[in-house]
Amino acid sequence: MPNGDRKTGKTAAVPNAEDLYPLWRRIGVNFTGPSSTDVVDLERLIVATASLASTDERLTVCAASWLAQFHDLVDGRRLSELTRDASIRTRAYLGALLSLAIEAPEGAGRAPQFDTAISHCSPLREAQPFYDVANRQWMRERSLTLYRRWHLWHDEGTLQHKSIHSLDQLLKVPELRARALLGPSIEANCVAYTLERVTNARSLSRLLGVTYAATHAAVERLVGRGLLQRTPNGVRQELRPSKLCTAALNLH
Repeated sequence: MPNGDRKTGKTAAVPNAEDLYPLWRRIGVNFTGPSSTDVVDLERLIVATASLASTDERLTVCAASWLAQFHDLVDGRRLSELTRDASIRTRAYLGALLSLAIEAPEGAGRAPQFDTAISHCSPLREAQPFYDVANRQWMRERSLTLYRRWHLWHDEGTLQHKSIHSLDQLLKVPELRARALLGPSIEANCVAYTLERVTNARSLSRLLGVTYAATHAAVERLVGRGLLQRTPNGVRQELRPSKLCTAALNLH
């Protein structure tokens, strides 16, 4: 989305990597424990995962494995804007995370959705191990190039595709199904949140972290296509998915 369509501000920090497990589980990573019942904001989740990547190797590898398989569900434009707002450290780890998803032996090979986000990433000022290790010299000497370019050192580039559910399973998740049908976009995100609750354009703007003008324009397009219904409620215009929308998403 154009720069004028986003709200500025740093991506919110997440206190613990385990807080992200239920979100990834909801969208198809086979972590133990319950899945989140909330709509997953995929691009924010990717950036949050990068911010905590150094603390949890399993989270990092499983996220990269998911991205290698399902990068077509990522809104590259939104990911690039969130990347620009992230810290220098997060941008380095995000560069490595996306590089792993693309360049690992079982990686995507090519994922144009990530190109602009990667262009906003930069290496750390001082090189260091990706994860805490006892022998830094050993890790530096054996580090793979895909990490080294971000001034990070790690010697393992194997993905865990067995930990990722099939596309058929993923498309049972309403927000991913909306992305599959509408394309990964602000429109798909608007639909996803209206499936969860009755809302309005201003609330959607806050949820998505984009300007009211951009959200309003997306809502107008969805109403014009017959996918959202607008109902007056006092001074507010409440939004609900139309019958056409729920039928298209097979949510009856």
